[in-house]
Amino acid sequence: MAFRWLMKAAEKAVVDLERLRRDGGDGEAGVVETELVLAIYEVGQCFFHGWGVPKDQKMAVSYYAVAAKLGDADAQADLGYCLANGKGCKKDKKTAAHWYRSAVAQGQSDLGLGWIYKDKYL
Repeated sequence: MAFRWLMKAAEKAVVDLERLRRDGGDGEAGVVETELVLAIYEVGQCFFHGWGVPKDQKMAVSYYAVAAKLGDADAQADLGYCLANGKGCKKDKKTAAHWYRSAVAQGQSDLGLGWIYKDKYL
């Protein structure tokens, strides 16, 4: 049920964003874009944990990647986790370190992540 509402919210945000950009509501567009990115991340969470949909970590990684590229720090951290541990994707510590560093740069904790600063992961 929650998954359906998240999808509806994301679809509405896309329509609202297109309308605001077309009509010149740039200030409001930023708010809508932030909410859209959050919805994309939350859909990824649903897939990762199996909340309202069959558990599919590969699909979760796809949603995390979109939200991470759009700047969501939580998505960046979760994408880093998936890449570091091979959850829903091939293990890739160098790319994981990149996403962890991006999340840390936005205020996420780097506790236990000292390895992301090693030369081989830069």
